[in-house]
Amino acid sequence: MKILVISSTPWSSNNSFGNTYSNLFKDIPGLTFASIALNPVTEVDPIVSSCFSISEKDLVENMLHVTRKTGHEINLEILASRPISGSEAKKLDLSVKSFARKKRWMLLFWARDFIWKFGRWNSPDLRYYLDTVQPDLIFQPIYFVPHPNVIAQYVKRYTDAPMIGYVSDDVYTLHRFSLSPLFWIDRLIKRRKVKETIQQCELLYVISQLQKQEYEKIFRVPCKILTKSLDFSCDPPVKSQYHSPLKLVFAGNIGTNRWKSLAMIADALEQINQSGVRAQLYIYTTTPLTTKMEKALQRGMSSFVMGAVPASEILKIQTDADILVHVEALDLKNRLVVRQSFSTKLVDYFKAARLIFAVGPRDVASIQHLIDNDAAVVASNQKEIYVKLKKIIETPQIIADYGKKAYECGRKHHNKEAMQSMLKEDLVRIARQ
Repeated sequence: MKILVISSTPWSSNNSFGNTYSNLFKDIPGLTFASIALNPVTEVDPIVSSCFSISEKDLVENMLHVTRKTGHEINLEILASRPISGSEAKKLDLSVKSFARKKRWMLLFWARDFIWKFGRWNSPDLRYYLDTVQPDLIFQPIYFVPHPNVIAQYVKRYTDAPMIGYVSDDVYTLHRFSLSPLFWIDRLIKRRKVKETIQQCELLYVISQLQKQEYEKIFRVPCKILTKSLDFSCDPPVKSQYHSPLKLVFAGNIGTNRWKSLAMIADALEQINQSGVRAQLYIYTTTPLTTKMEKALQRGMSSFVMGAVPASEILKIQTDADILVHVEALDLKNRLVVRQSFSTKLVDYFKAARLIFAVGPRDVASIQHLIDNDAAVVASNQKEIYVKLKKIIETPQIIADYGKKAYECGRKHHNKEAMQSMLKEDLVRIARQ
């Protein structure tokens, strides 16, 4: 079966999109994948058999010189034999989107939208690529930005292939907080294309139970939950001996005010450690730290910012930890942003069979999943953080008990065999329609 994926980000093991999609499909027999990437392509995952690239740079150059091509098929053999360095990749990413992402100016995002709306992405080269691929099915990530959705709708019309959507963030509802009129104008306009695209899907995969409930009601499209999955067939690798002091580990993005939740943990540990160091928090992140963030997180012998480490080292760090930390922001604006979302990192935590100490609002999907399955010790304010951490430190048996519960949650909800069996069955059924 030939499956086409149209993504804003190239399908590569060097980014979270590529890692997630490779995890979804790897080891399912009988599938071949073609990719249309709406950005410069510097690396492609081996699971992808062909790739077509369109970038903003291509579109702008074509506006200035009509003979310039707006898209081209990537020669994967040449790309594999000559990996592009990090510095070269940065040069290729000199797009409006990249600049806008750093500055967060709405007018820059609208400039990007203008380029895609009036750029000539619908080229003879794209149509030739689609004629060559002849997909049996389109598996489409649903974005809030309009151009991937517009292109997906065009490809569906051109190829007459059925489409399955996959959404991992809330790209539609108005559960947001902003005082900016530009924000609301932008959201009201862009969500129209989201709805159009979803309603052309035979099935919509979502990331959480909350999202399933809300999107089935809104779009009247059947929804199923699809997340990262791993092999949970073995006995849980629960630790029997712990570090002294106990080692808490957080690895991930600390933006959108997650760092404030980590700072609350650091505050609690400083209080607990006043009569002797009993537990320490180690934070591994690629997020650039401001002076304020560093001051809040570097807390004597209680909390340390370790910086970034290669992805290959993360598993080793998680295995060495006694307690794994998951945090969400507690402020209204950011809790609404992640309200429907589920962190794929949690599946790795479940696999590690470590106690998960989670801080976040109880109405956020990821925290609710942990509560519903009793898979973590959860705190939602400063007092709870202190009381529950103190209890864990004084009762180490809790660490082993919740390690087993975390692993059981992974076995029940994120088991690779069950998840991929469901996915394969849906792909075959819908491709035959």
